[in-house]
Amino acid sequence: MVPSYIILALVSMVLIGLYDFIYSRAVRKGISPGTMTFSQACFFCPAVSLWAYLDGSYVWTLWTLLGPVAALLLFLGIWAFMQSVKLGEASVSLPIYRINFVVTAFIAVIFLGEAITLRKVLGLSLAVASIIILARAGPGKQSSFGRGKSILWALIAMSSMGLLNIVYKLAVSGGVAPPMVLHSQAIFFITISFLYARIGEGGLRCSRSSWSYALMAAICLVLGLMSLVAALEDGEASAVTPIAQLSFVVSMFMATLWLGERFTKQKVVGLLLAVATVAAFLPG
Repeated sequence: MVPSYIILALVSMVLIGLYDFIYSRAVRKGISPGTMTFSQACFFCPAVSLWAYLDGSYVWTLWTLLGPVAALLLFLGIWAFMQSVKLGEASVSLPIYRINFVVTAFIAVIFLGEAITLRKVLGLSLAVASIIILARAGPGKQSSFGRGKSILWALIAMSSMGLLNIVYKLAVSGGVAPPMVLHSQAIFFITISFLYARIGEGGLRCSRSSWSYALMAAICLVLGLMSLVAALEDGEASAVTPIAQLSFVVSMFMATLWLGERFTKQKVVGLLLAVATVAAFLPG
């Protein structure tokens, strides 16, 4: 029988894949990172707050204070990802961004005492190969400098989200219920995103389009993160996150089909290596 944490990780995979695609579309429509993140937070924050209250888990403890750290890492990851997509192709940035479980697995093994296995070592090696190939898969008309900046932002986003998974694992291991983990994160995230939009972008530029994308993104993110955090309660971080991060496959195909991006041999090879990376991290 398939463990419940595997099922939850697969649900998270699909939802986060849809979430990434929605963000890619928003960037292409010219919606700024500050406006998008704040608009999304306006839906995300009330939803997880109500969820925590109805769940009966609205209790503040020392471990709940990891929320500000999670909020900062999530904002940095989203912002860096949007910068990467703006400078390059979503079908290149997305796989790199979503191989963030390599960071998670490395930290989990070194600092959380999770077992290191031959399969995990193989997974790390495949991930590096995938990143190198995808980094060279940009469009021919794009300058090497522009492609390099896009890849750099994708790597920053990858590292930030990899650390975020560790923060989630620490919080639930400390006894914080999944809804409360996300509530603690949300109240700080909405503050960070508002301040960035106000100071870094000269104010919010909300529109009917930005609110529409924000609502769709928030729904996918709430349900996707709830599934991921719930899976981390029972499963190892180095096993759960690789499955969830297969979401880039969903995003990549949607970006290629609906954003008019081309499939190239390098993208196919990079994608296959990334899928092989996930397979190497699967339990069993």
